[in-house]
Amino acid sequence: MKKLLCLVLLSTLVLSCQKNKGSEEVQVTSTFEAQRDAFFSNLADPGEVSAALQATAAEFNANLMNDPKQSSHYTTSEVKAASNLGVYLSDLNYSVAYKQSANTKELFTATYDLSKYIGLEQTFLDFLKKRYDENIAQNDSAKKVIDELFAKSTAGFKGTEREKLVGIAMAAYQIENLHIAVGIIQAYPKDMLPDDARIQILVPVFRLVLDQQKNVENIYAFLKAIGDPLNPEANPNYAYYSTAFEELIALYKKLDVSDKIANNKGIELMNDAVVKELSDKVNAIRNKIVSPE
Repeated sequence: MKKLLCLVLLSTLVLSCQKNKGSEEVQVTSTFEAQRDAFFSNLADPGEVSAALQATAAEFNANLMNDPKQSSHYTTSEVKAASNLGVYLSDLNYSVAYKQSANTKELFTATYDLSKYIGLEQTFLDFLKKRYDENIAQNDSAKKVIDELFAKSTAGFKGTEREKLVGIAMAAYQIENLHIAVGIIQAYPKDMLPDDARIQILVPVFRLVLDQQKNVENIYAFLKAIGDPLNPEANPNYAYYSTAFEELIALYKKLDVSDKIANNKGIELMNDAVVKELSDKVNAIRNKIVSPE
């Protein structure tokens, strides 16, 4: 009788553990799917940030972009290729927004090569490349081709084994957008105008930087969902990107960005010390991404 009772208790315990485990797995899966849907549905229009920069009348600065000749150094791993694909996609949109056809051609080649490396269909890529070569002189037509490349490189991987690479690519894409924007602010001459006048001109660019907080948080949530801190090898660089974005979000919160923008006090943040703090954080992440090692 005692043996029977022990068996019943043991069976109940095992079934209870299995149920709890099953519930946890369902919850984890549900959380991941929610984060994935939020991530893919909230991806910004590929040219949105660059177009906004161009609309501020800020001058084009080729030195802020990553050298497309470096692209061959980023094929040491899929993660490295995906992250720098994100960088080049940002640079590509920046170049197109300012109608810099010479830069655009080299950047398109870099994105083409890295897209191929991370597994985009060769047939599709060749089709896009043909269309691009035929339309490079027409900036609007070239932009449509680039938008298609962006869409295929992001939403095209949703639900596949490679969607983790999209998270990494979009993390780098967001960082490059911020790098270009803060770079424009820092490169603006300080001896041409009084401080007040210079700040007024740069406020739209700085507001663009501040408005990126939601995109940063969206990408961070997806990075957390696809990574396993207990098994970092399942997603190399997960720990780095996750920590880097966590620190960037903490900086946004420290600046009290949301409240100041909501109360139309964003200009209060526009000072050299704040710009430098943001720039240092963004550039530290960006330097890690574009480093060949």
